[in-house]
Amino acid sequence: LEYAPEESVIALVTHDSFLTANGHRELRRYILDTCRIHNLHLCPTNLFLNQGADVRTCVLILEKTRDKKGKVNVSNRPASIDEFRRILQNEAFQQYPLEDLLLDDSRDSSEFVIGVPKQIAALFGERRLSEVAPCITGISTGEDKKYLRSEQSNEFSIPFYKNPASRKFYAAPDGYLCSNYDEVGRTVSNFMIRNKELIFRGGLSCSSMGVKFGATIRPKDSACGVNPNVIIEDERRWWLLSFLNSRLCLYVTRGVIIRGNMITAGYASRIPVPQLDKKTLQLLASFGVAGFETARSGNSISKIKAAIDDTIEDALDLSVDTRTLLGEFEQDSTRLA
Repeated sequence: LEYAPEESVIALVTHDSFLTANGHRELRRYILDTCRIHNLHLCPTNLFLNQGADVRTCVLILEKTRDKKGKVNVSNRPASIDEFRRILQNEAFQQYPLEDLLLDDSRDSSEFVIGVPKQIAALFGERRLSEVAPCITGISTGEDKKYLRSEQSNEFSIPFYKNPASRKFYAAPDGYLCSNYDEVGRTVSNFMIRNKELIFRGGLSCSSMGVKFGATIRPKDSACGVNPNVIIEDERRWWLLSFLNSRLCLYVTRGVIIRGNMITAGYASRIPVPQLDKKTLQLLASFGVAGFETARSGNSISKIKAAIDDTIEDALDLSVDTRTLLGEFEQDSTRLA
């Protein structure tokens, strides 16, 4: 891009984590400063499967120019290569002003957003998770087999949560951290203790890997790993637990904020948390408690989860189309993210 002459046209095929990942922030800004974006298309996940690559990719058509006028031709991810071919051949694109495709709040990093309803995009102008409670990362052991055990003992006594993954509301510890963790942190270079003043406070432990996103209660006096952890010990944790396990939160996290598979505390801290009335918060808190107790007993949380989604979406007066999108995304976020 830097050496391309003015008015040259550039086709870029890349993993679509480029659209949102912090590591590509400067390249995104360089493109926005120096190029006009004519086309942005999300590709089917099986486009390069015959080459052994099952990856989510996108295509950008750029023009090196200072003239940024004109809308961007966009298509969301299709289900198949045949559908993608039809979209391209028939130019079945949607057109958007560039500003409608970017997160340009000072808290964001010029991420590209595709197919996001205006009702959801508007939430990014409201408060974020970090404004509700600290969202932190904790201990990176560098070698879990050495410093974690599956059974609790005097030598390994500290409950440790490192990635609840799809375990929502309640999760047993992922293991038990060595009791002399503090000494190890001082003497072992790759055993890193971050946010030491907060990691033993209670709150919520969130998913860090995979397409799904959710949260579970992390009790006081337990430790956390490098996954996002929200430090919140008062009664607000119950309604926040419900919100973080909602399909709306799944969508804004995995469909907007980060398209890659690793969710860090930095990404999670930017999750928009809408202002809800007292009655709605009380209802969500009751669902959070019920979800925790139900999951802890090993029973299905599906009805509670559905009630949470309905409560949030009713309170925000989301349209039928937006609700349909959220439901489809929850069912097939691997394809749609």
